[in-house]
Amino acid sequence: MIALDLATHDDIYRFALFEVQFKELWYSLTNSLEELLKELRQKREAVDIDFKKQVEAIFQACRSHTGIPSIQEIEQRFCLEKSYAVVYEKYLNEIRAHLSKHLSSLDSGLERSLEKVKLQVAQILIDKGQLGKLTQAQGIEVFEAIATQIPNELIPGIPSQLKYGFQTLAKFQLSYRGFLQYRIRKCLDGLTPNEPETLKLSPSSSAEQVLLNLKIAYAEAITKCERALKGLLCEPNQVIYAIVEEFLDSILRAKNVESEWRIFLQDAREQIWQEFQDLGDSSYTAGKENLHFVNVRRN
Repeated sequence: MIALDLATHDDIYRFALFEVQFKELWYSLTNSLEELLKELRQKREAVDIDFKKQVEAIFQACRSHTGIPSIQEIEQRFCLEKSYAVVYEKYLNEIRAHLSKHLSSLDSGLERSLEKVKLQVAQILIDKGQLGKLTQAQGIEVFEAIATQIPNELIPGIPSQLKYGFQTLAKFQLSYRGFLQYRIRKCLDGLTPNEPETLKLSPSSSAEQVLLNLKIAYAEAITKCERALKGLLCEPNQVIYAIVEEFLDSILRAKNVESEWRIFLQDAREQIWQEFQDLGDSSYTAGKENLHFVNVRRN
């Protein structure tokens, strides 16, 4: 009976200690993440500075390196093709591909914008959620590392919202091809053969006319792309806000997700909190004696 009584008191102590630690962690984590989301909401209509700088650099490169051939190159190609119309169409395709490659470099600005915010979220999880004690991963790698540790079901029969949230943010990318390309592609129609917007050669065409048409078509395409992108400079902030809000919905606000956190952290409590590592050694008794004081101080 004495042994059973001691075991019961030990279990009560462990439970009470976990509740104290969990509530402190939960309060700190939720407050910090909600504060970050508030900041992101306030600037979601603002121009994304990293993206703006990348757009400016891209168009400077587009104007410096056009891919437009010289008169001599056009004449040499005419000798092979025997048709200025064929030469013109081939150069249109090549210049469009050249410009498309320039535009794909927008990935860099988009990636920087997203990574900055992901790093902010990761640091909160590491510092306030103390999840850095569960993995050697650093920075944005934390999301995938923690996701792999969360079971598919923390509550039997219910797919884990906590795991889903970490997986979603870990995999999310903000790329030119996925985010902007379809909006910009129509700006390149003037560099596409046989499109209504494409300048046509006259029946008596020449190398000079091919060159002039290519220069005009390229300049118009650049202007249209630049105008379109300047109207989208705030959208990366809007997308980033949306994905972070979805992440918080999944890991903080979804039904039963607080219970999922409790179950997950209960299993990892000895890795996270020193107090649980000390149970069983000389500090165990002192820990019991101090628990009432800890509760009073924190409440």
